[in-house]
Amino acid sequence: MPTAALYDSTSQQLTAQLPDARASQIETLALIVVGIAQSVSAQIGKIARALPLDTTQAAKEQRIRRLLDNERVTQTDHYQPLAKAALHGLNGQRVQLLMDRVLLRDTHNILVVSIGFRRRSLPLAWIALAHRGQSGVADQQAVLRSALTLLPERVRVSIHADSEFRSQELFAWIRAHGHDGMLGVPGRTLVALTPDGAATALVTWLPNRETVAYLNGVYLTEDRLGPVNLLAWWAQDDDGKPIVHAVMTNLPATWATYRYGSRRMWIETVFRDWQSGGFHLDDSGVTDRARFARLLVPLVIAYLWFVAVGRWVVKRGYRTLVDDGPARSWKYSLCHIGIAWNERLGSYTQAIPVLLKLYL
Repeated sequence: MPTAALYDSTSQQLTAQLPDARASQIETLALIVVGIAQSVSAQIGKIARALPLDTTQAAKEQRIRRLLDNERVTQTDHYQPLAKAALHGLNGQRVQLLMDRVLLRDTHNILVVSIGFRRRSLPLAWIALAHRGQSGVADQQAVLRSALTLLPERVRVSIHADSEFRSQELFAWIRAHGHDGMLGVPGRTLVALTPDGAATALVTWLPNRETVAYLNGVYLTEDRLGPVNLLAWWAQDDDGKPIVHAVMTNLPATWATYRYGSRRMWIETVFRDWQSGGFHLDDSGVTDRARFARLLVPLVIAYLWFVAVGRWVVKRGYRTLVDDGPARSWKYSLCHIGIAWNERLGSYTQAIPVLLKLYL
């Protein structure tokens, strides 16, 4: 595959969309983005082998490491302008921000906010946490604030997250900024119908496994936090045992809201694509937290590239050339459709188009 020509096209795109970045930064960033795209890997050795440079493997790996050591390379300056431009077509629409946390190899604890897109999602902002375990409200607000700045005008935002993010402080912050919230709460949560009424366990509202509870204007836990609207239903844990899931929201507790809330799971495709389902980010070999956070910059650019190409393939009617799933049940994510298209073109020694904007 003509990787040198692909580098030229990528460099031109990044230069046009990142006018404030230094030329030397663009040059190295474009090389590494192409290396990640061609190797579909986050491992420095594999990325280096795919760089279109006539030099030794050691020299190429050292160039990658220099970028990872460069504190001037940030998601704010080198990725988020690309994401903002990619989302321009969503102007005036209803959008979902999906927040979750992923722990990689019990080493890197990454808090991520993605935007839902076509049953998948695209990362907008992330924080490499300095500790294991759950994130705090300050970090959650910071990463949401960063993601919100990238959205086009006149969008209506709903923010979705699981029960790790259940704090009333975060929920109040979301509402104070004029956004809808759908935050998970534990199944053991106590619910009261009035501020001074008796509180009962959620399970009492779910008499059988097919039940979905729709509770409007209720109060949660012994502290009587509320009023909020609540949705609760039966699911299964990783061992197949029944467990109660629930979400608090300002939206009406209805079947339509229940179905809308399922979009939170769209962020899971990002984590699969990052790990064993794609780039093997969990096997990057980078242990330093700051360097790992900078590795995410070219990797997420490559991810945006593949998602954009995947969407272009679908819009042009070419999906069945690389994905044999039925129309309503694709086998691959948009990212993997983009990867598969790259492989298909590679068999004809053709280069994948450099697309960094999303077709709606």
